[in-house]
Amino acid sequence: MIEGEKLRGGKMKEERKNRIFITKKWVNVLAVCLLFAILFRNTETLQEAVDAGTKERIYQIYCLGDSITYGSGLSEEERVTASYPAMLAQLLGARYTVVNYGVPGATLQDAPEKSYRNTGYLDITEMQSPDILIVMLGTNDSKAAYWSADAYREQYAALVRELQDIPCHPYVYLMAPPEAFPLEDGKIIYGIDNVVIQGELREAVRAVAEETGAGFIDLYGVTENHPEYFKDGVHPNETGYALLAETVAERIRQDREAGAYE
Repeated sequence: MIEGEKLRGGKMKEERKNRIFITKKWVNVLAVCLLFAILFRNTETLQEAVDAGTKERIYQIYCLGDSITYGSGLSEEERVTASYPAMLAQLLGARYTVVNYGVPGATLQDAPEKSYRNTGYLDITEMQSPDILIVMLGTNDSKAAYWSADAYREQYAALVRELQDIPCHPYVYLMAPPEAFPLEDGKIIYGIDNVVIQGELREAVRAVAEETGAGFIDLYGVTENHPEYFKDGVHPNETGYALLAETVAERIRQDREAGAYE
C-alpha cells in the first residue's frame, strides 16, 4: 500500500510538473506572439510616420483672368490641354493642381457687365484654399471706353490685398498682358489698345505688384515683336499659349526653390 501510494504520488508530481511546463511553454509562446505583434505595430506606425514625412505637398493654383487665361482661339477640345493653365499643369507635374478661372471679355475695372468681380469667381476663390493665385486682367481694360490709369491701379491694388487676406494667405502673381497686334487692316480686334498695354497698363501692373508684395511676371516682354505667337493678334495660338505656360512655370519653380511658398 505504501509503495502504491508513493507511486501514485510520484505520478501526480510528474503530471503537475508536465502541466506547469506546458503552461509555461504556452505563456512563452503567447509572450513571443505578443512581442511580434507589438513590433509589427510599431513597424507599421514607423512606416506611417515615414510616409507622412515624405508625402509631398500638393499646391493649388488658380488662374484668374480674361479670354487669354480662358484659352480663347482654341476649340473646346483643344482648350482642355492647350490653354496656358492646362499646359502649366502639365509642366509643373503632379505636385500642382491648376484651375482655370478665365472669363472672356472680363475687365479688372468695375465696367458694367464686364468686371471680373461680378463673375462670381472671386467669391469661389475666397471660399477655397489656394496656395497660389495668378491674375492677368487688363487687355480689355485698355479699350477707350474703359481705360483710366488711376482707377485701374487703385482697383488692382484693392483686389490684390483682398486676395492676400484670404485665410489661407495665398501667394499672388500679377501678369502684364501680352502684346496685342493689328490684323491686315491695321486694326487690333475689339478696340484693344496696345499703346495702353505697353505703356501705362504694363507699368501699373508692375507698380501694384511692388506695392503689395505680389510677384510680377511680364508677358508683354516675352511676346513683344512676336505676332507669330497669336491667332488673331490678341489670343495666342498653341505655340503662344505654350510660351506663356513655360514662362509662368519657370517663375513658380524658381520661387518655390527660394522658399516663397513654404
